[in-house]
Amino acid sequence: MKTLTQWIAPLTLAGMTGMAGTAMADDGSLSQDDLLRLLDGAEAYGFSHYEEFDLDDGHRLELEGWRDDGWRLEVDMRTEDGNLLHEAQRQSQIPDWSLTGDQLRQALANAHRAGLQRFSTLDVDDGGTIEIEGRDADDREIELRLDHNMKVTGVEND
Repeated sequence: MKTLTQWIAPLTLAGMTGMAGTAMADDGSLSQDDLLRLLDGAEAYGFSHYEEFDLDDGHRLELEGWRDDGWRLEVDMRTEDGNLLHEAQRQSQIPDWSLTGDQLRQALANAHRAGLQRFSTLDVDDGGTIEIEGRDADDREIELRLDHNMKVTGVEND
């Protein structure tokens, strides 16, 4: 079986030039457009379903999810260019509550409409509840909860 690294090599060598302009805020969050570009790269790596993402140390996006064949993926990529920093995979099964790429994008779009301007974390629990954290237009921390239908069910401002 090919490793994830073998799949990624052509993408990394190509430079993923569309990501060169990714702008990280000082607060460790990403704009919706920059996050979507990184998620496009994650799908090129093989992700089809997602459980969580987290911006770590301001320059690393940690993603957890699954490939279509059920293998569990954990990938760290640089936010500046999408280059792979770490990968791990293991045999698993895709849980029903995980988010497809389209569902993840819908959740991000709904969170954006609800006031989230910059994103830092997303987590889906085994009940299908989605929590997304980031910052609003006034640079205040905000946490949104969405149900499995991508409807915003709660908002907390810090």
